[in-house]
Amino acid sequence: MKIRSNLLFNTIKLLILGLIAFVLSFPIIIAFFTALKPPGEIFTAEPSILPHIYTLQNYIDLFSIREFPNYLLNSLLVASTTALITLIIASLAACAIVWMKFPAKQMIVRSILFTYMFPEILLVIPLFLLCYHLNLVDTKAGLVLTYLSFSLPFSIWMLKSFFESLSIELIEAALLDGCSYAKLLRKVVLPVSLPGVTAVMIFSFILAWSEYLFANTLIVSDTNRTIAIGLQTLLGYYRTDYGLLTAASMVMVLPVLAFFIAVQKYFIKGLTVGAVKE
Repeated sequence: MKIRSNLLFNTIKLLILGLIAFVLSFPIIIAFFTALKPPGEIFTAEPSILPHIYTLQNYIDLFSIREFPNYLLNSLLVASTTALITLIIASLAACAIVWMKFPAKQMIVRSILFTYMFPEILLVIPLFLLCYHLNLVDTKAGLVLTYLSFSLPFSIWMLKSFFESLSIELIEAALLDGCSYAKLLRKVVLPVSLPGVTAVMIFSFILAWSEYLFANTLIVSDTNRTIAIGLQTLLGYYRTDYGLLTAASMVMVLPVLAFFIAVQKYFIKGLTVGAVKE
């Protein structure tokens, strides 16, 4: 009887989770199939989810736009640079917080997440003025520095929790063998902390890849636009080609989605480790 009740409970739970997943992913499904429809099937009196005629013309037209590959390259460069710098600084900061002693340590630890509590909209004007005085407006470097201000606090806190869950005997053994803090981080901590490192890189990459507000504020020229604000150029004043727009949305979403699916086990473990102390 107990086995049957557990089986029934698990079945119901899986059905509910599957329904929630389907509802959340339904807009992506609609956009995916809309991008494969010819224009005549997008606006019709009897719309359907699946196209009657499949076509890649929307993607062909999209990549025939001269600026679009440049938008992709800009986003890839900005997001990759943000993720790499975030990993380096966050790992060094978390290592110092966990294993080193210095004045005002607890105050610094508490202030890290406090800086993450401010809404982005409150920081648009201050960060724009800062970039303006540093001559970083309309530059990729300005975008990277702006994104670091949001990705670093969360990443430091995440790696701090992960490093605290590591075996202290492993750390002490490495230090007793003459390992410096830099070598300890590079040779011991980061390889063992692969789930946490992966979670930090995914978080910072997706944040920089999909961010719109600051990119639209700081970037002026068409050559430096990222894909998030590049999609805006596909919206017409009087008419919008929704086949082209959904194709661009899929090009923006699918690479990140595929990457996330490939490393999701590390990401989930990196988010949950350290939440429970042994």
